[in-house]
Amino acid sequence: MRIPRPGSLAGLAAGAALLLLVAHPLSVRADWLQPDASYRDAQLTLRLAVRDTVGQPLTVARLDSLGVAHLRLADLAEAGRHFAHALALAPGDETAIAGLGRIALLQDDGERADSLLSSLVVRAPDVTRDLYNARLRRGRWKSAAELAEMVGEPGRAALLQRIADDEAAWHVEGPTHVTLPWIRCWPVPIVKVRLNGQPVLMAVETGVADLVLDPATARRCNVTLLPEQAPLDWGGERVAARLAVVQRLALGAMHVTDIPAATVSLRRWSLEANPEGEQVGGLIGANLLARFTPTLDYRRCRLELRRRDVVPTFTPGAQRIPFELWGEREITVYGSLAAGRRMAMVLQTGLPGCGVGAPPEVFEEVGLKSGALSRAVQSAGSLTGGRGWPTVLVPTVTVGPLVRDKLNGFAGAVDSADLWRHGVRRDALLSSDFLREQRVTVDWERRQLVFE
Repeated sequence: MRIPRPGSLAGLAAGAALLLLVAHPLSVRADWLQPDASYRDAQLTLRLAVRDTVGQPLTVARLDSLGVAHLRLADLAEAGRHFAHALALAPGDETAIAGLGRIALLQDDGERADSLLSSLVVRAPDVTRDLYNARLRRGRWKSAAELAEMVGEPGRAALLQRIADDEAAWHVEGPTHVTLPWIRCWPVPIVKVRLNGQPVLMAVETGVADLVLDPATARRCNVTLLPEQAPLDWGGERVAARLAVVQRLALGAMHVTDIPAATVSLRRWSLEANPEGEQVGGLIGANLLARFTPTLDYRRCRLELRRRDVVPTFTPGAQRIPFELWGEREITVYGSLAAGRRMAMVLQTGLPGCGVGAPPEVFEEVGLKSGALSRAVQSAGSLTGGRGWPTVLVPTVTVGPLVRDKLNGFAGAVDSADLWRHGVRRDALLSSDFLREQRVTVDWERRQLVFE
């Protein structure tokens, strides 16, 4: 997607440099409780785009500039309005088509996103990534495999082709509904499953797409390991994962065959997820959960899975929070930290002891900074290695009608480089501590989290 650049900031930069020289303490205080520079740049771009349209004819270029600026700040409704207007004036406008395709993807309209983005002959890398994700969600494995190398995942092309040629891939057998008791509710929900007939502990982790297995568990259970690798994004990290196919996964009486998976060491994470207990051998990701209507019951400590063709019933007064799907299948809601501005947050249930995670600059924007003791002790740390995450105490987290107070925040559980990963600003993640004592169902059809 073509993103118009803001005007020159040379004058502002010179003034800032002068202020830094003559009043350094004031400049430090001025940065405190302020959004980071990239967010301020996006706001400035929007202001400049609005200014350029005041009293001027609404040309396609101006409408595109407004649409892109609104989209980057997650104002999908306003962005869609400008892109639709631009497309009406110029039916072949590439920026408007790419913008509407991205909005359709975020709103989980994979068919519309695929149709729009496929019509573009020349695509920017981020647009190709959107098309790739749209095809993955729709199960168009062969078409997605054709784009895998272009989006930096050449190793995944072979796995996608294999799944496309396998008639048993993602086949579900068994009853219409199963209930799996959790081995433990906290710090993350863990269930016992059977992997190729072998008992394995797995955590429910909405923050990853496919199944993720520890290599030792994969070998013990005779999982089919492939020679290819692909990057795995998880908990503010990007690591190389060896690809695999799980021949058979038993979730109680429910059985799923030939499931795509990735293998990466979970040993360090398992020590935090199941302290003093059996090693957790894997993660159940969002792509598997999307085959069902899942309920994570943090009150009764159980996972309920219903087939998608079974209409769920909810108790009167259930609270519904709309969500969007970003990337391949990332559940994203809107809320605020410490009564600050509206923020997009991804649901990632597998971070032990975490309520909310964000880059340090996002916490500092709302007046939260880790103390010296926290920096020395660190948090549960990164999931697969590397440095730990300092902790902060977040006074309130608000998402729709839900308000949680005094939650542990991990500064760094979302990497600063990921704030704009999807071309739209997303600031934080929510994990299991936010959901404690709740019963929440992911209603994929209506794109709602239903709290009872």
